[in-house]
Amino acid sequence: MYQHPETAFEAEAHSICAVDEHTAFDGVGTVAQQPYFHPVRRRELLAAVNTAAKDLGLRPASVVVIDALLSCLPCKDPKTGIDSPITPLTLLTIYAANTTLCFRAKGITDRQLRRHLETLEDVGLIARKDSANGKRFPIQRCGKVIGAFGIDLSPLLARSEEIMDLAQQRRDHAVELRGMRSCIQSLRMACLRLDVDTEVTNFLDSIRNVLRRATTTVIEARAIISKLKGIIADYRAVSSPAQTSNRTAVNTPVEASCLAQKHNAEPHEASATDGRNDRHKEPPKSYTKKTTHQSLTNLWQTLTHIRSFYPDIPRSDHHALQIVYEFGKMLRIAPDVLRGGIASKGWRAALEAEDEIAARVANIADPTSYFGRLLRTGTRLSQTCKPDMRSYT
Repeated sequence: MYQHPETAFEAEAHSICAVDEHTAFDGVGTVAQQPYFHPVRRRELLAAVNTAAKDLGLRPASVVVIDALLSCLPCKDPKTGIDSPITPLTLLTIYAANTTLCFRAKGITDRQLRRHLETLEDVGLIARKDSANGKRFPIQRCGKVIGAFGIDLSPLLARSEEIMDLAQQRRDHAVELRGMRSCIQSLRMACLRLDVDTEVTNFLDSIRNVLRRATTTVIEARAIISKLKGIIADYRAVSSPAQTSNRTAVNTPVEASCLAQKHNAEPHEASATDGRNDRHKEPPKSYTKKTTHQSLTNLWQTLTHIRSFYPDIPRSDHHALQIVYEFGKMLRIAPDVLRGGIASKGWRAALEAEDEIAARVANIADPTSYFGRLLRTGTRLSQTCKPDMRSYT
């Protein structure tokens, strides 16, 4: 018997008897419909979302819901139990029930979960793949999940690079603002030693409230630094040379405060060994050893420039090590070079090297290389070669 090969639709069969594969599950979330993105680990993605939550328009509770949704992705290796990166081949449609999501979201209520899901959909981080009855469930073929109805995380993963960059900007902003706060404190203390009028005194008092606010921005900090420098410049302009010479102690922290704005000055490269005498090289000491308070006090008296930013003596070795890293960031020393220097010479030698760089910051084009050479050679510039930094204030 001859049989003509035709599809059921071509034979005019009823649509309920022959459903096309592409339209069988309309609106289902599948891997083929997902956008391309670079693989990312969900812990790193969640950390970036948490850091950039304000820029994304999210509250902390909404970040917790994102954590619950990400925890439902099939990323864990069943053999080793280690999380694998999320890739474009990972099914991003979450079909877990609200009860499961509420439990993983630190026990929030069903009503709170629905509200946060609406917020995430409004800001464009999730999309809904609803079934006809609104239920969430997977679509399986030969025992393997090939799609699902539920909550699609494709918009979040499509923006993963943008969110990671935004979070890094937030972190850089926080580091820069921390350095500028120290600069403002130094300039403010210098201004308090001057004989200024009542208006300036009130402005100096208001700075404390600005520094305490968590919403202070870099733009506000720069404006304050500019005004404080203007106050000092105006006072110097009307002061006599004799009075200026008596204010040497006042000028020291002001000169050190130029470190935060050193990129505005034209640098001149200087060698770490050119034209300088060798000094006695102390044996390297490990920063993990306990240090007496007296030894820290003696060390702090020699670090004139670092002491302008950190007038209080460190409480412990850990506190001193934290200062090494913070001041290194302000000097633009590469973190890996800074860590290597601390590991090889100890945090004391690193502090002395940073103080030496701070003394000649306007003449050093590459602080990272200068720091490395300074620790390797154990030499420092002579006191007669120090630059005049008053032109940079």
